Amino acid sequence: MLTVSQLCRSFGGQTVFDNASWFVDENDRVALVGANGSGKSTLLKMVAGLERPDDGTIAIRRGGSVGYLPQDGISAAGRTVLESALRAFDGLREIEKECQRLEQELGTADPNGDGYAQILEDYSTARERWDQIGSYDYESRAEAVLEGLGFKTSDFRRDGGEFSGGWQMRIALAVLLLEQPNILLLDEPTNHLDLEARNWLEEFLADYPHAVILVAHDRYFLDVVAKRITEVSGGKLNDYPAPYSRYESARAESLEQERVAYEAQREEIERVEAFISRFRYQASKAALVQSRVKYLEKLERVPAPAGGTRQVRFRFPKCPRSGREVLRVENARKAYGDLVVYEGLDLTIERGKKVALVGPNGAGKSTLIRMLAGVEPPTSGERVLGHNVELGYFAQDQTTALDSSATVLEETTNAAPFDVAPKVRQLLGAFLFSGDAVDKPISVLSGGERHRLALALLLLRTTNCLLLDEPTNHLDMTAKAVLLDALRNYDGTVVIVAHDRYILDELPEEIIEVGSGHATRYFGNYEDYLLQKMREEAGDGPARQPLQDGRRESKAGDSAPSSPGATPAASKLPADAGRSRANKPDRQAARRKRDLERAEAAISDRESALSELESQINQPDFYETHDNPQAVYSEYAKLKKEVEGLYSKLEKLEASS
Repeated sequence: MLTVSQLCRSFGGQTVFDNASWFVDENDRVALVGANGSGKSTLLKMVAGLERPDDGTIAIRRGGSVGYLPQDGISAAGRTVLESALRAFDGLREIEKECQRLEQELGTADPNGDGYAQILEDYSTARERWDQIGSYDYESRAEAVLEGLGFKTSDFRRDGGEFSGGWQMRIALAVLLLEQPNILLLDEPTNHLDLEARNWLEEFLADYPHAVILVAHDRYFLDVVAKRITEVSGGKLNDYPAPYSRYESARAESLEQERVAYEAQREEIERVEAFISRFRYQASKAALVQSRVKYLEKLERVPAPAGGTRQVRFRFPKCPRSGREVLRVENARKAYGDLVVYEGLDLTIERGKKVALVGPNGAGKSTLIRMLAGVEPPTSGERVLGHNVELGYFAQDQTTALDSSATVLEETTNAAPFDVAPKVRQLLGAFLFSGDAVDKPISVLSGGERHRLALALLLLRTTNCLLLDEPTNHLDMTAKAVLLDALRNYDGTVVIVAHDRYILDELPEEIIEVGSGHATRYFGNYEDYLLQKMREEAGDGPARQPLQDGRRESKAGDSAPSSPGATPAASKLPADAGRSRANKPDRQAARRKRDLERAEAAISDRESALSELESQINQPDFYETHDNPQAVYSEYAKLKKEVEGLYSKLEKLEASS
C-alpha cells in the first residue's frame, strides 16, 4: 500500500531522515514512536503530500487514497456539525445524483433511439461504482460516528464554529473516519478525546478496513490499536512487529545487544591499535603491522548505541501530615441556571488516597474538582477543608497564572523551594525543556509548552493534597512516566481527572463515577471499575450505592453490627448439671474460635499470594519476563481453589458457632 525508499529530509542543517526505507501493507496498524523532534509528524506530512522529501520516493499504490488528521489548526465554522460530517460522502452523493439523473433519462429516452445505448452504458458504470462503495444509510452512519466521538444529538444542527478547537478537531476526525481512506494518518488523535471517546475510537480502528498510521502518547491506546511499532530514530525507520509494551522490552534488548557489540568492537580496535603502536618501527613485523592497518581501514564500525531515553525521576518535597478527612462535601447542590450538575452530593476524600474521577463528557468531573479545590462554591450545601490540608490545584487553564515576562528557568527557579532548586533543570528536562529552551520567554511558548511548564511548577510546591484536572494533556511518554512515578511515591492525597487509560490503570486505588447529579465510589483501579460495571450490568453483583460521607451505603442483606455489649441470651442449664457438662460447650466454642482464626489467617495468606500473582500476570511485560507463564497461571489456579475451599470451611464453622 505504501513504500518509502531512500528517504532524505533535513531542516536547517539538522538531518531528520537519512536514506530511510519503509513499507506499510494493507490493513497494517502502525504506530510511529520516537523522541520529540525525531520526525514522526514530518513523516506523516510527507506521506500526506503536504511536504516534499529532499530526496527519495514515497509511493502509494495506484488508486489508493490518503486521509490526514493534524494535531490542530482545523476549523469547522460555517457548517453544522452534521453537514461537516456528511462532507465525507460528497463523492458518494455525486454518484447517487448521477444515477438518479440517468434513471430519469432512461425513463424518457426512446429505447430504439441512437443515444439510448450510451445512456444505458453510463448508467451501468455509475451503478457499478455505487454498488462498490454506496450506502443509503450514510446519514445514520455519520450520526453514529459523531455520537461515538462525544457529540449529542442536539449538537448536530449547531454551527461547528460554536465549539472549541478540540471539538472542531473531533469533527475533522469524524469526517476522516467516514471517508475511510486506504491510508489513515492520525497525528495525536487522542489529544482532544475524553475516555469514552477514546474507548470508542479504539474499537472503531480495530475494525477499520484499511491501513492506519498514527502518532500517540497514550500507552494503552497504542497497545490496543497498534500491531506494529516503527521507531523514528537517528534518521532511520526501525520496525518492531509487536504492540507497544512488547516493543519496549524488545527495544531494551536491542539496545543492550548494540552496547555489547559496540564495546566488543571498541576493545578489538584498541587491541589492534596497541599492536600497531608497539611494533610499528620493527622491520621484522612490518608486514603484520601493515596487515593490521588495512584491517582497521576496511573495518565497518559499529555505531555507538543511542542509549534510549534517559530515565528521569522526580520526588515531591516531603509533605506535612493532614487530618484523616482531607476534603468533605455535604448535601451539595451545584447548578448553573436551570442546569443542575449535582443534587444532594455527599463525598469524603481521606488522607493518602489516590482517587480518579470518571464519567462521560459533561458529567461534571471538572465541576466537582473545582468545588473540592474551593474555586467554585456549591450552590447550596457545604465544602469542608480538613485539618492542616495544603491544596495544590491544577486546572485545565492553569497556564493563565504564568508570568509571561519571565523565562522558563526564571519562573521555575522562583517557584522552587530551597532544597529542590538544584533539581530544577532535571525536572524541566523531563517536561521537554532542555538546552536553550529553558531560556525561552514564557510569552513565546506554545499552548502545549505552557501546559507542561505549569504542571512542572505544581510538582515543585509543598502540598499534601493534589487536585489534578487533565494533567497529562500535551505530555509525551517520558513526561507521563515522570509524572506517574512521582504521583505513585507521593505521600499525600491525589484526586485526578485524566483520559489516559494507562494512568487510570496504574495510579488510583479508588474510582468515583460521576453523572446524573450523583457520585458513586468503586474500589480498585479503572480496570477493576470496568469489571464491576460489567458484573452489575450482567446482574452478577450488587450495584454500588451513592456515596454517603465517603462510604458506600449498606446493602439490603448486609449484616448490621451488634450494639455495644450485646450478647446472645445465655442457655439455662439444669441446676444439677455437672461441671464437665457445663465446661464442654465452652471448650467447643474455644475450639471453633481457634479454627475460625486459623481459617481466616490462611485465607489472608493465600489471598496475599494471589494478589502478588495477579500483579505479575497484569504486568505489560509478563510474557517477556517469565520463562514459563503457564506455571504462574497453574499456581494462580491452585491458590484460587485453596481459597475457595477455605471460604467453604469458614462458612461451615460460622454456621455451627
